[in-house]
Amino acid sequence: MMIVVASIAVALIVFIIYALDRKGKEEPIVWPDALKLSLFGGVLTSGVVFASSDAGSVATSIPEVAAAVSDTVQDMFVGTPSF
Repeated sequence: MMIVVASIAVALIVFIIYALDRKGKEEPIVWPDALKLSLFGGVLTSGVVFASSDAGSVATSIPEVAAAVSDTVQDMFVGTPSF
């Protein structure tokens, strides 16, 4: 839930800063640019929050994934090659 809240908050702040900048220059808001900036800010924030949150769950799942992958790889190389 923190990812969603932080992303929306940053996207809103980016839009407000963009709108204030355009109004300060007395230029109209270019909506596609505002959308791109807000979306990029939200996506970047969600990536940062995801990467920095609860590293313990990722560390505990790595051995499980490694065991599953090693079993699959061992099944591929059973027997002798017949060239």
